Amino acid sequence: MFLRQAMIGFGVFAVMSGAAWAGELAPRYSQMGQMQVEMGDEVLDLVIAYDKEKQRGYATQKMIMGSHLTINSAARAVDDSGQFISPMVQVTLQQQSGKFKMLSAELYDEQGYDAPMAMGADGGKGAVTELTFENNRLDAVVEGEFIRLVGYMKGDAKPADGVAPVPVTIRWSVELAPLK
Repeated sequence: MFLRQAMIGFGVFAVMSGAAWAGELAPRYSQMGQMQVEMGDEVLDLVIAYDKEKQRGYATQKMIMGSHLTINSAARAVDDSGQFISPMVQVTLQQQSGKFKMLSAELYDEQGYDAPMAMGADGGKGAVTELTFENNRLDAVVEGEFIRLVGYMKGDAKPADGVAPVPVTIRWSVELAPLK
């Protein structure tokens, strides 16, 4: 089964074929969740994996400074052989005053880690619009806009010239390991 995946260039959607949810993940991984990213009329279906070899999930919850529950979820596309391919989307939420807020969301595509599409502190505006978190299961929706950044890894992130913001909705569900 082939899925059109949006590979976002500098303001232009370049569409390529690639398999998402193609068969099973490589034996090293198991699926702990899924993420769907809608950007305009393009949809990405991604996997949140658990690395059995390293015994760590691509989604985690931890307490920051003892009082701020922070949940980070990273999801990837998967090819026909069960290997991860581009893009990757990462979303970080933090509980503040009893309510979860989005700290950041990034889409890393063929532009690399230095030029992601971003929402949050360095990127476009966005917010948590739906969220349930019970018994270590997170179901969440973040809505807003991605802005293409440049200079991200150099600590000098700024919007790329001439690139329009892209409306985005990110929906995901994941079973998290309990807090330790």
